[in-house]
Amino acid sequence: MSSSVSNLALRLKQDLPATVARVCLALGAKPQSLLRGKRFAEACLIGSFAALKRSPVAVPAEPPLRVVFFTMLGSHSFMTGTELALARAMRNRGHEVHVVLCDGILPACENRNTGNADNWDLVCRKCALRGRGMAGAAGITTHFFSDLVAAASDAEADRLIEAEDFSYIVESSLYKFFRVGRLAGTAEEKEQGRRIEDACRLTARAAIALSRLAPDRVLMSHGVYSSWAPALQIFNHLGISTAVYNKGKRRNSGVINWVKGAMDWDVSREWERVKDRELSTAELAAIQDYLASRVTHKGDALKYNFGEKEEREQTLKRFDLDAAKPIFVLFTNVLWDAASAQKEIAFPNAVEWVMETIRWFAAHPDKQLVVKIHPAEVVIGTNQPFVREIERIFPQLPENVRVIAPQEKVNSWSITQITTAGLVHTSTPGMELPLEGVPCIVVSGVHYRGKGFTLDIGSREEYFRMLDRWEDVVVDRERCKRSALRYAHLLFERYHLDWSFLIERGYGRYVAINARSDAELAAHPTVKLVCDSLERQNDFLRAN
Repeated sequence: MSSSVSNLALRLKQDLPATVARVCLALGAKPQSLLRGKRFAEACLIGSFAALKRSPVAVPAEPPLRVVFFTMLGSHSFMTGTELALARAMRNRGHEVHVVLCDGILPACENRNTGNADNWDLVCRKCALRGRGMAGAAGITTHFFSDLVAAASDAEADRLIEAEDFSYIVESSLYKFFRVGRLAGTAEEKEQGRRIEDACRLTARAAIALSRLAPDRVLMSHGVYSSWAPALQIFNHLGISTAVYNKGKRRNSGVINWVKGAMDWDVSREWERVKDRELSTAELAAIQDYLASRVTHKGDALKYNFGEKEEREQTLKRFDLDAAKPIFVLFTNVLWDAASAQKEIAFPNAVEWVMETIRWFAAHPDKQLVVKIHPAEVVIGTNQPFVREIERIFPQLPENVRVIAPQEKVNSWSITQITTAGLVHTSTPGMELPLEGVPCIVVSGVHYRGKGFTLDIGSREEYFRMLDRWEDVVVDRERCKRSALRYAHLLFERYHLDWSFLIERGYGRYVAINARSDAELAAHPTVKLVCDSLERQNDFLRAN
């Protein structure tokens, strides 16, 4: 089949159900009624944008801003749905809005995965077609990647690009591509690294072209990998205010930051304002209700606890642990994930931290170690499972060390009850353990580090010295509990924003706008908050 015929077939598969969805929605059908068939579900978001009624601008914003949405990958419904919805709302407030979409020229991107190399061309064509369909339905001025790259093919752009260091972006993109946390230096890695380097330069060039439009604000998805991070770096270098968003832990939620470096969950400025403020009765009830739900993850986007919460004695017996000896629990992360990769402080990498910790406990039989491997290894997958890494170095585990495999039905809250102290890299138990009055030693650069309720380690020597002298470590557990609870409230109740202006069907799969008109969309509390914050450059936080 020729490429043109194939493209026509792809377009028909997209456009026909999208048109049906648009007509049905325009006649008053509810989006949920169109989601039964897979084909309608995939096209319904396009149809819902086409059916969204344009509302007159009631009170134009002063001054009107030029806002660029650096969407890039049109096939990611979370990105296209979020950014085009916000673009419609910002336009409704009188702003000039633009969207950027890749049209298939990137040699490496987050859709070109290691397992689908034979289909990269088809993957790119589908992604570009989906993006065009979405932007066309939304009626937003669209810039295509190849045009931007061509527009900035000059000496000035060359000088800017050559002055930038994209090596950390290449590294993080390689981690994701191969789904590992350490690179082996293979020929395949080097070849993919060259593709990613080329992609970084192209993305940077597109960002330079955009900068010549003099945007007042830019919004993009997480800003970590080669499709976004080089652009973020250029915008930061040129002083263009850029906000970066990502999915949150709560179901159908998102988080947003103004970013001048890599994306992180940063609420530091607001934390300084509220860290000593007592929570109100209503605030306390809200955060306690959510934290209780985390035992089963019933209110979360992904479920990581597979087992029921057990009594302390059951857990001790299950793992043959001695209640008379201290029990340290080490919580791993998925090695390739951006939430944990490139956050190292005390150790060169997370694997070395785990192996050195096991080795240290082998030499200290008076203390016990439990290594709980993150269940996300089986939920989102990895090509470098920690069990295999541990077995390679320790074919026979030391007698005082236990390893809990990621698929085991062991609830983290059962483990909390037996823990003397937690050992964490960037995992969420680092803030959950202090909520229960359990001290936690943090070895890396996670968002809750330095907030006053963790024991923050800056070097390998400091880490092992603290373990060795644990009996002398003094921790004000009640103060840690209070601080951790206040931080949890800020993070989960105020920083996490409700994304219900879009209808989600499965994790990260958005299928319709939850509004009939621009005015209705702009009135959604989260959309209004985000638009207000983009205009005023405020933090993206719900009010107290």
